[in-house]
Amino acid sequence: MLTDIENKTATRLRSMTGFAQTIVREDGFVLSLSLRSVNHKTLDLHVHIPEPLQAIEPAVRREISKLHPRGHLQFKATLERESGAAPSINEELIGEYIEVFRRIAAQHDLSLQTAMQALSQLPGVVTVTASAASAAPPPSLQAVFLNALERTLRDWDEMRAGEGAVLEQDLRDRALRIVDSVEHLERLRENTIPVAQKRFRERLDAWLGQETLDSARVAQEAAALAEHTDVSEEILRLRAHFAQFVTMLDGNGEAGKKLDFLLQEIQREINTLLAKTAGLGESGLPMTQAALDIKGEAEKLREQVQNVQ
Repeated sequence: MLTDIENKTATRLRSMTGFAQTIVREDGFVLSLSLRSVNHKTLDLHVHIPEPLQAIEPAVRREISKLHPRGHLQFKATLERESGAAPSINEELIGEYIEVFRRIAAQHDLSLQTAMQALSQLPGVVTVTASAASAAPPPSLQAVFLNALERTLRDWDEMRAGEGAVLEQDLRDRALRIVDSVEHLERLRENTIPVAQKRFRERLDAWLGQETLDSARVAQEAAALAEHTDVSEEILRLRAHFAQFVTMLDGNGEAGKKLDFLLQEIQREINTLLAKTAGLGESGLPMTQAALDIKGEAEKLREQVQNVQ
């Protein structure tokens, strides 16, 4: 039923936010379908269908699930009789009631006063067409419902795709700006290498001035200094992560959860990098600021990713 929509889903990023409504009229009935969705970690689907169409609920859930959505979804269907139908007045019964009242009035010497409002309240005088909730809908209504469902899902999916395209462009622009910031961070790192080497030489000169020099201690200090100040590995991983981020935007299928997980990894790399730049002292301040800028942009990325299917 939804082959075309499923094919579109496989090729475009979707937002979890969407809304669509379809209203159709069939054999005196008005059928209204609406589907609304907002972001949520998993699929949370709520379906509300009137009693005469309850048998279609499994098909509704099945067709929605085919789109592999993620989010809080509310599907609602209402079924009503079209307005404007005239009530049915039983004039013959009204006449019988009046005749009975006249006879009783004559028997008991009472005056006869009649009012239409009072007569209308008598049983059987006024009958109204049964409501959709209790009337059996025509057999064709089920096919009409399924066609309306397909149209509703298509409109809802197109709205999500439109918002998804906007989200994708924003995510891509932010990611590319961060890549530029990472390149800037690499240039700053290269400027700090001489400073780090100078600090190590100063320590080494201080140790050489001692009567006894512990070579193991020198090796240990050198390793510790490199570990606590060298951010080359973090920069390399950040480059790889953001390259993967952009690749995911270009890929097919659901990307929201994967992008969110990747951004968590990126945040961990940035936190490690910030800890290392703090050990560089004043010379590391430009790197710290650059890393903080990257961290802020990555947090904005993650906020946007929360609304991606």
